[in-house]
Amino acid sequence: MAEPAPVLSAARVTTLVADLWGVPVTSVRPLSSERDLNVLVDGHVLKVSNPAEDRAIVDMEVAAMAHVAAVDPTLPIPRTANLIDLNQVRAIADDLGRPCLARLITTVPGDGLEGQVITEDLAEQAGATAARVARALGGFFHPAAGQRDLDWDVRRLPAVAGPALPDVVARVAPALERCAALPGGIHHADVTLTNLLVTDGRVTGVIDFGDMHHTADVADLAVTLTSVLRNTSETQVCSLWELAGATLRGYQRLRPLAPDEVDVLGELVLSRLALSAIISGRRASAHPGNTAYITQYDDADTRVLALLMELSPADLSARLHRLAGTAPATWSSVRARRDAAMGGPVAPLFYDEPLEIVSGAGAWLTSSDGTRYLDAYNNVAVVGHADPTVANRVARQLRTVNTHSRYLHPEVVELAERLVATMPPELDTVLFTTSGTEANEVAWRLATERTGGSGALVVEHSYHGSTKWMADLSSNEWPPGHQPSAVGRFHAPRGGADPSASIADAAVTLAEHGHRPALLLADSGFTSEGVHDAPASYFAGLRDAAHAAGALFLADEVQVGYGRTGPLMWRFMQSRVVPDLVTIGKPMGAGYPMGAVITRREHVDRFATHYEYFSTFAATPAAAAAGNAVLDVLSDRALPARALVTGEHLVSRLRTLAASTDVLGEVRGTGLVVGVDVVSRPVARQLLQALVRAGALAGLTGPGGTVLKVRPPLVWDENHVDHFVACLTRALDQVAAG
Repeated sequence: MAEPAPVLSAARVTTLVADLWGVPVTSVRPLSSERDLNVLVDGHVLKVSNPAEDRAIVDMEVAAMAHVAAVDPTLPIPRTANLIDLNQVRAIADDLGRPCLARLITTVPGDGLEGQVITEDLAEQAGATAARVARALGGFFHPAAGQRDLDWDVRRLPAVAGPALPDVVARVAPALERCAALPGGIHHADVTLTNLLVTDGRVTGVIDFGDMHHTADVADLAVTLTSVLRNTSETQVCSLWELAGATLRGYQRLRPLAPDEVDVLGELVLSRLALSAIISGRRASAHPGNTAYITQYDDADTRVLALLMELSPADLSARLHRLAGTAPATWSSVRARRDAAMGGPVAPLFYDEPLEIVSGAGAWLTSSDGTRYLDAYNNVAVVGHADPTVANRVARQLRTVNTHSRYLHPEVVELAERLVATMPPELDTVLFTTSGTEANEVAWRLATERTGGSGALVVEHSYHGSTKWMADLSSNEWPPGHQPSAVGRFHAPRGGADPSASIADAAVTLAEHGHRPALLLADSGFTSEGVHDAPASYFAGLRDAAHAAGALFLADEVQVGYGRTGPLMWRFMQSRVVPDLVTIGKPMGAGYPMGAVITRREHVDRFATHYEYFSTFAATPAAAAAGNAVLDVLSDRALPARALVTGEHLVSRLRTLAASTDVLGEVRGTGLVVGVDVVSRPVARQLLQALVRAGALAGLTGPGGTVLKVRPPLVWDENHVDHFVACLTRALDQVAAG
């Protein structure tokens, strides 16, 4: 920084360029520079490095530009021209006799962005360009990068500052130390408004690789963000935070930030502002002939530095987290806040001591106090909690586009095709929804249009959803005395009895109230009934009796489907009985809200004669991405086949345990859906609470709430089963001990 820039006369420039590169020169125009000599010569720039510059650094710049050009050919950066001897760098002596390294580089179009009015759009482009350059340099390596001590490196403020700005130095020191643990690489480190060129409001050039060094990724971003915030335009049309938000939006479209990077970003901006002020003051004194260039940012540096220093490190970090979308939720007093804002008893929590779950991985959930729980309950996380395959595919799609299904998108069509391929040939059409409840509602509309009926037939203790009509079809949820006149009930498959007579009786009851059956709904695993494995004859009885009553038969696979009972994917498939409609939901997106009706095209065509069907958030590209990722994981890891093996081990272990105690009774299940009878409701509730304390999560079901429901993610293996049974054994001991 102390060595003056090279000196070359216009005549010398003309001779050098013609002799060494074979390029005729008709005009010579000096360009502004801090420590090098840059001269515009007929569509090229002669760049003569400072005499103090290391040859390895110049070689690194040349190699980096070539690397970026190869990785991202459309990124508008200069190219290094070959000398006549095909080299790219030549040692010369400047007019003062000092040895320097010279290169000739091509120009890129546009005018410098510094000094122009910075809109949110331009700020976003600046952020995006910084990310694009960083991404292009991602695979680049050069040994000189790690050996360079550059005063402009934001991490070097304490070394550069000396006694200057001690309050800033002390404040940012912890953040600078954290940079060593953050992702890093070789970076341009100077994608600033000075080095961005624009044409008609679009970035058309990125220049000056002269500050390259190895640093934290977020430190490279901090340089760009600082430049945008302290832009030198006389007209400011955006607030500081609008500019910050726009820069981060542009950057994160290409390179999402991690929370620990955002933690330090504000402090790194302060470091860059402080460096700019300190270096400017020193260089202005040392180089009075270049004062205008050196001090051009002083006023803006002072203005922005003062504004940001008014915020504490925590407040500045919090503001940037909100802008970056990395702001964490506030965990204090969650239960009281939930009760106050979310209806209290209308939305009860699980367990006597509700859990604050903060993370999950595979078959495990972790609470805010660090306790890990084996999840034996959540079928939504069918492929395990926070599965990276699903998370990455959804995140990628959300970063690209997420619109509704009235536009064409291959993710949506692919998911529909893959779901149909799992079904019998007759079930050839998919209508997407946002939940199992909505799927059952759509199925109801299809059925009433097809049959003209107005009544429904459901099992004695059913559950099919939470809307007004689905709640009426969910007899397991009815309050005392509630009996909708349009709903008839039939018996569950206890003992394998043919349901036809019970269904016929229910249809007669409907007729007495002026209703003809339109739809018979049955959860294929009869989970709300306490988990029952119906024989094929029972499913045949459902279909035949429904048709005899003039109704369609719906297999509700929302809880029991998606490979939970084996490789056939759907429980009804084991009976070889083809329903008229199938509804699916919960596990479809592994946490992304999804559902679907799968049925015969003829039923949909009949509906289409009077209605259209559209749901805004059903079958968005992101939802479809989740659905396709779930199917990928199920297939690639053979989870449905594993469910049968693991389920057999689970049932065997539970039956052995049940035989050793009077608390447990019959164990029923196929694959990874199991119901265990408990002696009474009070004991069942005690057992469930004790099971949580022992480290496993399950639920209760059945008409009296006396069945322990075990319905884990399909990633369970025999070790998870053994752990669960050990937890349940400890829970039984606690119950026995009172």
